[in-house]
Amino acid sequence: MEMHVAEQRIYALTEKLTAEQARLRAMDRRASVFVSGIGSLLQRPKLEEVELLAAQKRLEPFWHAVCAVRQVYDRTRNFNVPVTGPEVQIVTLHETDYPVSNRSFTLNAVEHCREEDQQQIFVDGQSGDRIDLGALIANPKSEVTDLPGFTGGGAIIVPPEIRASFVVRQALQPMLKPLQADVIYEETITIETIDLYYRPLYAFEFRWKPKDRTAVAEFDGITGDMRNAKSLRPTLNVSITRDALFDIGADTVGMIVPGGGIAIKLVKIALDQKPPKAA
Repeated sequence: MEMHVAEQRIYALTEKLTAEQARLRAMDRRASVFVSGIGSLLQRPKLEEVELLAAQKRLEPFWHAVCAVRQVYDRTRNFNVPVTGPEVQIVTLHETDYPVSNRSFTLNAVEHCREEDQQQIFVDGQSGDRIDLGALIANPKSEVTDLPGFTGGGAIIVPPEIRASFVVRQALQPMLKPLQADVIYEETITIETIDLYYRPLYAFEFRWKPKDRTAVAEFDGITGDMRNAKSLRPTLNVSITRDALFDIGADTVGMIVPGGGIAIKLVKIALDQKPPKAA
């Protein structure tokens, strides 16, 4: 089996929403941060009762992977062929006689097979959950070539807890299955894309003064969508190397390929960036 791995990249998506625009949106909607459920509608705070305590911009990681599998093989199969009536005792085909039993005769043949499949997935860099962020990667972005020197323009850079090997296994698992083959001519796994993205988010912590309650509103720096959060994310000084993130090796596939222990040849390749098929 061969595994072809394209060049792995890290990108930082460019925000469309500035910090000031996000702050103004947060201030306009600060009362709604404390509203959840029917009971809370009866105790909606007034705008003047809510104060801004803190704000932060951070870059959160997610993975984009496109993997393809190609298998070419032969397998032997027996086919039961029905005959036209009970009177048929023998069938001659290509000068070979086949005895009839139970109104059918058996042919032994070779099936020449080829299977090809492709999967595209997006995975949260923190939780490992599947997410739908395909629309984001078409936005303007810049490549991060110096990971240790990447500052994110002063934003909090959230370190990924999920590595490339995990993402690749998630993409390959539905496509790799035991082969019923007599002869295998080709087994190729191609990792067409395995990129790490950082997307910008703005977070604002508010306090409802009369109730002494706090809540956090987060805004996507690209779509502008708002969501509630429990708290601001603490700053973590975690050093992660590029090799630690992109830890793809033969054992990545060996862990999920049926009949483990088979030899896997790892090949680094350069692939043209073509639009992948949707999963």
